[in-house]
Amino acid sequence: MAAGQKGQWDLKGYRIEDIFQMAVAIEEGGYEFYDQLIKTAAEPGVKNEMKFLRDEEGRHKDIFLKHLTKTDTASDRKISGEMQRLLEDEFFKPMKKLYKNGVIEKNVEALRFGLTLEQKTIDFYSALKEQSQDQKLQDDLDEIIEEEKNHKMKLNILLSY
Repeated sequence: MAAGQKGQWDLKGYRIEDIFQMAVAIEEGGYEFYDQLIKTAAEPGVKNEMKFLRDEEGRHKDIFLKHLTKTDTASDRKISGEMQRLLEDEFFKPMKKLYKNGVIEKNVEALRFGLTLEQKTIDFYSALKEQSQDQKLQDDLDEIIEEEKNHKMKLNILLSY
């Protein structure tokens, strides 16, 4: 199993293309999550913070798409079944539970969920970095991991209000 104990991902045995596709899907999910929070936020300052976080998720997705393009010439390739199940179990099923009738109803619950989601993402990218021999990818992952940590910090600040 790719997700082991809390904070541990074993990505050995997975094709790098599948890992990049999973990263793209994670970032798309993060983009959607912050987009949903924008819709429910009442304060303009909170909306602006969520837009910033959403846009960073979009930029992260673009970074992984560039790496995917370099490694996989079959751009229409689907993510493997095992990786798709992992993505569903770890990210999308919990996210779907959070959305009631397609929207987030409780912002505090959503912010706490966001903290968990960001940590899973950090752990996943840290495991990818450990496995990678590609210096450009490692540099990109360092930047993305740092930004994801900043996302957690911002979510914690919002939770403190």
